[in-house]
Amino acid sequence: MANEHIWRLSAVWLWKESTAWTIAVADVRIPKETWVLIPEFEEAIDASWYWVIDEVYDSATTKNFSKITLWGITRDDFIWHLLYWALWSYDQVQCITLPSPSWWTPARWDIAYVWAPASETWIWEIKKILSLWGTLTTYYFVSTTSWTLWNADTVTNWTRTATVWVTATSAVKWHFFSRNNDNSHQTYTLYDDDPVGAVSSTYWMVNTLELSAEVGDYVKFSAEYWGQQMATASAQIPSYSAENPFRAMDSNVYFAATEWALNAATAVCMQNFRLAINKNLTDIQCFWSTDIDSLHNQQFTTEWDFEALYNSVTLRNYVIDSDKKATRFELINDDVTALVASQIFPSMFIDFMKVWFKEWTKTDSANDIIKQTMWYSWQYDVDTSAQIEVLLLNDNATWY
Repeated sequence: MANEHIWRLSAVWLWKESTAWTIAVADVRIPKETWVLIPEFEEAIDASWYWVIDEVYDSATTKNFSKITLWGITRDDFIWHLLYWALWSYDQVQCITLPSPSWWTPARWDIAYVWAPASETWIWEIKKILSLWGTLTTYYFVSTTSWTLWNADTVTNWTRTATVWVTATSAVKWHFFSRNNDNSHQTYTLYDDDPVGAVSSTYWMVNTLELSAEVGDYVKFSAEYWGQQMATASAQIPSYSAENPFRAMDSNVYFAATEWALNAATAVCMQNFRLAINKNLTDIQCFWSTDIDSLHNQQFTTEWDFEALYNSVTLRNYVIDSDKKATRFELINDDVTALVASQIFPSMFIDFMKVWFKEWTKTDSANDIIKQTMWYSWQYDVDTSAQIEVLLLNDNATWY
């Protein structure tokens, strides 16, 4: 009778696989509000008749794989894995500011070159440009892999040079995500441990990932995953790290004509929102096993809905006029320790390059303030060669 337990004694671990199917050692523990790990079965029925009225003569299990639906609070560290799992394209980036030379206005995807004091040369690419944190400073997020920019490094576009002023310190890490354009995204190994025992499973992929917020609550996530059959694993020892949660009070939503114009946009008052990434997984099964052989994401779709006060026709007219807008969902928790003193805090910026507003309605209660709800989906934007981009700022020093 020693194994009876409440659900709070169930823990989930995960880590990305270097090679699909190859089990990875669990490293990340996700605090959760609830989750359900269940085996999924399919069966074949033998309904042959034997001169009796009984319907079923025999059956056989023909497929055995696993599914999870996981809910929790969005936090600034482990959310890296959920974003990577869903989008798979990831770049380590550094944040710099530049002078404003008249001869060069840096733009997204610009290539520039850096000469360090030791005269070595590196190439970097501008992934994102933001004007945030209550300043007029423009921040350039540049891709890097094996080096660090320092104050007074020299930057050139092969025409002229400029002095780099680094705004970030070693205490802040910058992570840039975009949708990888293939059908075999990142797989993870997942462990489940409770007093009854531990199990593990490989080849886990995201089917859907949702983020949602409602006034007065935390920003929540919900994710559905598929994986291979569960197998017995050795017991795990729970260990969690302190992370900063994001709340609705840390959130803002912006609309603008273009992704670049989001930097100057004004936040829209929202009561709730939901965004969803749909990977549309399909599984491949071969003759020789009841387990699945592989999983593949198919068409990539995204959608959103939100509720706001109905105090103007601006949002409604987005639908009527078939307007397309760039949209930013911003999270900045400035109630925790700053990553850069009094300047940069744990943050996440989710940008949608082109949004199609496709449905609108408003409430009809006689005694309540009227609110409006909108539904829309994201579209591929040829000008930015993207549909969705995410920039995550935290203090994870390992670059995952």
